[in-house]
Amino acid sequence: MIQIDTANYIRIDGKNTGLQLTQRRDGTVIYSVDSGGQNYREYPMPHARYSTAHDYPASGAAGRAQLEADVRALLETL
Repeated sequence: MIQIDTANYIRIDGKNTGLQLTQRRDGTVIYSVDSGGQNYREYPMPHARYSTAHDYPASGAAGRAQLEADVRALLETL
């Protein structure tokens, strides 16, 4: 199960992934920041925008289940 906490950290199955999520005008951004706050890195995702609230949003964006699947796939590459 995917969760986004109040600091925008992505949790999968209750564990912090170290990744964060933000929604910008042009799409959803998955990123990480090191513990010193110095190194910021964005990760390319297969879809430009994701809904964090719905699996099949009316907007046509990728849904919550797709977000979880894509974050899990990203984690396997890190």
